[in-house]
Amino acid sequence: MPPTTSRSPYDAALNQTIPPSRAKIIPYTHGLTGVNLKVNDITTQGLWVSVAILVAIVLIARLAQYLYRRFRLIVTIPLTRDQHRYWARDSSFWSKIKKNLLQAPLLHRRHNKEIQLSSAINVGTLPSRLHSLLLGAFLISNIIYCVVLDYRGQSKAALIAELRGRSGHLALINMLILILFAARNNPLIPILSVSFDTFNLFHRWIGRIIVLQSVVHMTAWFVNNEHAIGYNGIKDVLMTDTFAQCGLAAAIALLVIIVQSPGAIRHAFYEVFLITHQILAIVILGATAAHIKLHNLPQKPIIYTIIGIWASERVMRILRIIYYNISYQGVTKVRVEALKGGACRVTFDIRRPFVTAPGHHIYAYIPSISFWMSHPFSVAMVSNEEPLLEYTPAPSPSPSILNGVEKISKHATAAPSYSISCIMAARTGMTRNLYNKARSSPDGVYTCRAFIEGPYGAADTLDSYGTVMLFAGGVGITNQISHMHHLIQGWAANTNATQKLILVWSVRSLDQLQWARPWLEQLSQLDRQGRDLEIVTHVTQLRNVDESIRPQEMQIHPGRANVDKLVEYHFEERIGAMTIGVCGPGALADDVRKAARTVMSRGKVDFWEEAFTW
Repeated sequence: MPPTTSRSPYDAALNQTIPPSRAKIIPYTHGLTGVNLKVNDITTQGLWVSVAILVAIVLIARLAQYLYRRFRLIVTIPLTRDQHRYWARDSSFWSKIKKNLLQAPLLHRRHNKEIQLSSAINVGTLPSRLHSLLLGAFLISNIIYCVVLDYRGQSKAALIAELRGRSGHLALINMLILILFAARNNPLIPILSVSFDTFNLFHRWIGRIIVLQSVVHMTAWFVNNEHAIGYNGIKDVLMTDTFAQCGLAAAIALLVIIVQSPGAIRHAFYEVFLITHQILAIVILGATAAHIKLHNLPQKPIIYTIIGIWASERVMRILRIIYYNISYQGVTKVRVEALKGGACRVTFDIRRPFVTAPGHHIYAYIPSISFWMSHPFSVAMVSNEEPLLEYTPAPSPSPSILNGVEKISKHATAAPSYSISCIMAARTGMTRNLYNKARSSPDGVYTCRAFIEGPYGAADTLDSYGTVMLFAGGVGITNQISHMHHLIQGWAANTNATQKLILVWSVRSLDQLQWARPWLEQLSQLDRQGRDLEIVTHVTQLRNVDESIRPQEMQIHPGRANVDKLVEYHFEERIGAMTIGVCGPGALADDVRKAARTVMSRGKVDFWEEAFTW
């Protein structure tokens, strides 16, 4: 028998008696017929140029900011308190820009406070005013690039084919940006000093744009195919054509991601969401690469670049993990101490010195608790204690002389100690399991092997500000302790200009004060060189304060902190330029933002927040 050859549904349709009008559509159902590659390239250039311009603007602004702060630091370090007055003023124009654009919420007040439909369901947070403008511009530009088609003299099928090619091409270009913005090792984070939280916000919204473009791509394909070969023909294509199957697989994976991405689902099933998200990302990349390769489409370099970025970023993560956690001395161990109030004090004994900056965070892997998962945690304290060296004469009957120098031997009197300390709140999943494991241990301490990945972050230095006011809520204290430690150490070395340091920490119960009490007492005992340190705590579920339990150098107040009054008071008493930072629940962050914006127009006040808004 002669060998049989398989024919595509398109060939079968052409061999049947079909109306000429339908036969003319078949070339536009797949491949590059009707796709305007030249305009595709122009839209790609337009998208990249707009992104490059934005990056350049941010880079120039950050460079100017860095140089200004560096100059202010050099000038203000030797100044007396009264001489800081000049730096307490700000231009009215710049203060208005900060108040009404750079630091403004989208509407009136809400930014990081989650929008809740019920006590169990929230739908996420609102982007800031600046972020909303950037996202809106990006969305509008993508819409324009999609609909700029050749409407003159083309058939309807050709126009739909052009839309199919354009939307698919733009979805792939945006995917490159999406992958970069999702990376922990995103080089733009340290270069632009923009937080991972901001890039994660753009990652989520760009992902939604990609899904919309993919839906347009699939719809355009479906319309032309339905007009040409009908529903039965489409069914045959999806059953027999690998090219179409790969495209459909990528589209379905994208739709599943968008279905599971709302905040209510992410927060309720955080660990399941992350694992599923990563698996679906691999499916999308693999299916898209096969989809493009099967028809040798011109987008092959783009998808290979995307896969290369994705894979190399994972390799960098693995190398970080190996470097800090594995050595001839063994593997990193973690000591987890269960604390009252629903948290753990966690200390990682790592293998090498850990170089970090205030405000940085790590990702922790604890395989015995959760094999796949890593969670971000702010670094509170870092200890890099090198061993002391003891010198003794070489063991020989008489001194061994070489070039007039007696040989000596040296050995370490103790093993090096490198550790990272954090606080983990017991919520759900890994953190809850870890807390329960430690609490059920005989002495309330659980020890096991672990791995850390990091450091990560884009924290700005606070050294040039005369007044630093830090707000913390709950475990947000860890982020602020790292800033306090850096500044107080700088007082002894005379490396910063800060004259006043104020910490306002809000907790629910007195038990939660024990989370950071040892560190706060340690910091309060360091040499201040005549600078002011004020530590204020507000315990929301407390009516009266027992002075016998008050930690040294710490003020305890019952009830919620009146953020407006505190900011107003310390603004009036400020020395030089002032910065106000917050790390804590969304409601607290929004209150501090509002209070900081209120005083911005009256003096030099900058605001920043540290948040993880997964």
